Amino acid sequence: MNRKERSIPTELPVICLDASLMVFPGLYTRLYGQDPKTILDFMNNFGITTELPWVITVMSNPKEENFPDKFYRTGVVSKIEVDTENGSMIIRGLYRAQILDFKSVYLDVEGGGDNPSHYLATIKYLHDENCDEYFVNSEVAIRGSLFVIRKVFLQYLKEIREVCDITNLAINVSNIKKLDYKDKDAIDELVWAILYHMPSEVMSQERQVFLESDNLIERVELLGKLVDKHLRIALFANEHFRSLSEKSRTKLLRGDIDQPQNNKADESVEKDDQGGFDAKTEPELFERWERYKKIRDTLDPEAQEAILEDFARIRGNHSGQSEFELFLNHLDCLLDIYSAVTTPQEKDISKVEKILDESHFGLEDVKSEIYNHLAVKTLNPTGKAPILCFVGPPGVGKTSIGKSIAEALGLKFTRKSLGGVRDEADIRGHRQTYIGAIPGQIIQEIRRMGVKNPVFMLDEIDKLNNDFRGDPSSALLEVLDPEQNHSFQDHYVGAPYDLSGVLFLCTANTESSIQPALHDRMNVVHVSGYTELEKVQIAKKFLIPKQLAEVGLSSKGVKLCWPDNNPDPIISKIISGYTREAGVRELERQIHKALSIWARQYLKEDDDKKSTEILITEELVEKLLGAPKWTHERANVTEIGEAIGLAWTPVGGDILYIQAALLPFTGKMLSLTGSQGKVMIEACKVAMSRLRIYLERAGKTSLIKNKTVHIHIPQGAVPKDGPSAGITTFCALYSEAFGLKVKPLITMTGELTLKGMVTRVGGIKEKILAAHRDGIREVILPASNKRDVDKDIPEEIKKDLKFYFITHDEEALPIVFPEN
Repeated sequence: MNRKERSIPTELPVICLDASLMVFPGLYTRLYGQDPKTILDFMNNFGITTELPWVITVMSNPKEENFPDKFYRTGVVSKIEVDTENGSMIIRGLYRAQILDFKSVYLDVEGGGDNPSHYLATIKYLHDENCDEYFVNSEVAIRGSLFVIRKVFLQYLKEIREVCDITNLAINVSNIKKLDYKDKDAIDELVWAILYHMPSEVMSQERQVFLESDNLIERVELLGKLVDKHLRIALFANEHFRSLSEKSRTKLLRGDIDQPQNNKADESVEKDDQGGFDAKTEPELFERWERYKKIRDTLDPEAQEAILEDFARIRGNHSGQSEFELFLNHLDCLLDIYSAVTTPQEKDISKVEKILDESHFGLEDVKSEIYNHLAVKTLNPTGKAPILCFVGPPGVGKTSIGKSIAEALGLKFTRKSLGGVRDEADIRGHRQTYIGAIPGQIIQEIRRMGVKNPVFMLDEIDKLNNDFRGDPSSALLEVLDPEQNHSFQDHYVGAPYDLSGVLFLCTANTESSIQPALHDRMNVVHVSGYTELEKVQIAKKFLIPKQLAEVGLSSKGVKLCWPDNNPDPIISKIISGYTREAGVRELERQIHKALSIWARQYLKEDDDKKSTEILITEELVEKLLGAPKWTHERANVTEIGEAIGLAWTPVGGDILYIQAALLPFTGKMLSLTGSQGKVMIEACKVAMSRLRIYLERAGKTSLIKNKTVHIHIPQGAVPKDGPSAGITTFCALYSEAFGLKVKPLITMTGELTLKGMVTRVGGIKEKILAAHRDGIREVILPASNKRDVDKDIPEEIKKDLKFYFITHDEEALPIVFPEN
């Protein structure tokens, strides 16, 4: 006990205070009475005199009912002062103390009684554990903790000033900012001062923990958690407070309204069948209430509550206030989406197949997957089948497939492109507290179409991005996951919405770019490129009639005529000479270009000379489109040290020339150029090792001794990567080392191992279509890819190509170098 403590008696009266009036060391609490006499009577009842103004203040334990057990045993030794002018009693907290024992005191009043009127307590003063060592060793940590507490508390004060009248602070804000982090007494005072300003909702148990703690560092850590918790509560409360009108705010600050009254207002709106809205004076609200009554029985409780809350808010605001329009817009959104209807769906799967077959030529495997999926949805509409995702190069008709599915099912169709979307709010919407808040794109489209079960196409799902605004691909999980989308939560709507009736379809160019968790919810359907025969049929049946209408010639009765009434050779010339793609987008552009030029000439002719028939010949095609852009003579000529490989790209397959050369030593054994990726570089190194093995067998290692082996892939500006160039690189190196030409019009693909095995690769259909398109006649493939050829390659392609299936690079040599 220090010198000051020795002047205070160790037996003191006990005063029990409510948690909201709790006294803390270094702070004071003012208790107001009706007059000074009332205060003096209070002091006399507890045996407190001006000569002995000391008490110990404690809080009551809500878990106990009987005294003295109801008193917490740790409290604050305090001094009582009387302010007779203001009619108040000031209790100044000084030291923490522990009650060792109680002594009951009875008043000698008429009638007596067995219950004690107050208690005297024997006390022991408490002191903090020595934490000097912690301050020395962890000064940065304690400084960081106090800096965060200070910052959060100041923000907390700023927030509660909006909803509370804080004029007298028991703490000097400027002192908080100038806190000496090495002064333990100053830190202790800061802890108690901040705790004092925590709301009365901080129960006595929480405050008692601070009083019983004998470690300053522990109190700092507890305070950090408490302040952060109540800042989040204050922020949440202010969101609601700021959404109120000025009148409502004033009432709330005066305490004229509270939450139970708001609930009663909602109940009164619900009980009144007219909603309390007059059809003459409030026609807009009356009409909205009538809409609500029509759908009321179909709504979930949460949706009903959200709508009723909007009605209650609108009732508390007049039409001139900005909040009125915000609440009205939100109410309209809720009524629109919850009153959306369900469109009857075509259940005859044979009709669906007929419509899809008429609108799309080929794609048999893709259409088979679609039919299977729709059959399951027809038999079990509430089932949780995975989402269809069409993956393939541009221009193959992924989006148009979705339109045809909607047409076949008799449903409305909508699409949204997700390319470049990086804000989570585009999917989930903005919270109402934001200025200009709107629903997410999913809810916007549901509202616009007015139906619950459209066909919704999400294009370019592999091009989603994310940044500080959130991860939209993660937000899409709730949209596309059948286990979750029956209760989708849009931030703007604020109530769950059932998306299980929506038929979602997705498209992507590359499967690997789709977020893994999103990919797991999808049934991926690969849409490969078209063969030349399929392109010819698509052009005849769809593209040419469409473009005749687009340029306006069909409206003038203009028709196309073909030599021998056979358009196939002319269309094939356009395909092979002017396009180089997996899809038909460029083909459509070329047809549009040719017809546009003819349309200009048609307008220049005199009316009596205008012809309604156009004879399309090869000469006319070259006149309209110019000389062919692509020729295939290159594949027929290969130099020593050059081989032709096959590559898969996001826009389809392509042939790849790989060139090798032995040069005078330049300081390194292997030089690689042509924008080769990491995996392709490794494939080149494996091919180089395989060449060394063959040279060792032939006793010709001198051929590469003191030489630099240079491997180049033309079109150096185009990035290239993948392991499938292994066998091609090996053949190019072998050709250069042994001076042998690779057989013309032959191409190959396959990953090469260090032991010479040729292993399976992907993208076989795209690669073979590219080979066929570029005039290749023979293809070498890994034996494990034979089933891909049997399954995916059309017969008209197979009959034009000769396939070799190998398992080892030794098998490739006699095929590639027949003259060896």
